[in-house]
Amino acid sequence: MTELNVKLNEDDTDDSILIYKNETSEEKIMLHLDAKPGKQKRSDGKHISELLVVNLVKHIKGPYEDPRERLVQHLMKTFQFTKKTLECKRKIDESADQYVLNIMPKFDKVWLSNGYQFNWTLTKEDIRLFCKRVKDISISLILREEENKFKFDEALECEKLWIHDDSDWLDIEKLLTRENKMKHLQLCNVTEEDVNNIFTQWINGPTSVLSSVWFSVKNPTSDIVILKDISANEITDLNSERDNTNKTSKRFKINRKCDGKLAMVTIGDGIITLVA
Repeated sequence: MTELNVKLNEDDTDDSILIYKNETSEEKIMLHLDAKPGKQKRSDGKHISELLVVNLVKHIKGPYEDPRERLVQHLMKTFQFTKKTLECKRKIDESADQYVLNIMPKFDKVWLSNGYQFNWTLTKEDIRLFCKRVKDISISLILREEENKFKFDEALECEKLWIHDDSDWLDIEKLLTRENKMKHLQLCNVTEEDVNNIFTQWINGPTSVLSSVWFSVKNPTSDIVILKDISANEITDLNSERDNTNKTSKRFKINRKCDGKLAMVTIGDGIITLVA
């Protein structure tokens, strides 16, 4: 077995486990207790065997009352998967989906998205459920209702945070102080002032494990706003043989005040990175 992927779909009756065996075959286990079995082929010719969780757990002993949790725990204990991912495309019900919260820390990667859920009014609690449970999380959330917009200002306590589409729901004030375990940060659709804020936090903050930051900036202008009130030394020698930097980009060196740690900032056409 190579990959284990638990998918929580827009319709919970379609929740499933996908186990990728090879390029042409995979197992699909339907997690809904009333699901019906079936077999199908994708357009690419991959064969999918559909199984039911209620049938499989009859042969599995364990301390977990919920059959879905019992099966996932058994699979993870029995097989050495190269990758274990959880995809969540709907609102989690703390009562009905308690098993998801129990197994969440065991996944290498978690994906959270409300892109196709137009009746999902996002709340802080929806995000809070993932706090302290996930090390590597990719988030694609859209706040559609103006009256329900908020700024999430609590610590996810993750090591890698990848935000796609829109970062407007995340409060970036004191973000690096809250997320002191973070090694990688990605923010999309931010302003140049937001980038300046994060860089300033890194420069003035304590030692941290953060080693890389990636931004996509809306309406980019120049490096003047990004580096406002920041002591940065531009690197002008971009012609060395080892340098593959896009020649339209600018590179700068900045230092953290507490320990002198050096970071390389690259400012391109709407894409800005920091590597420490």
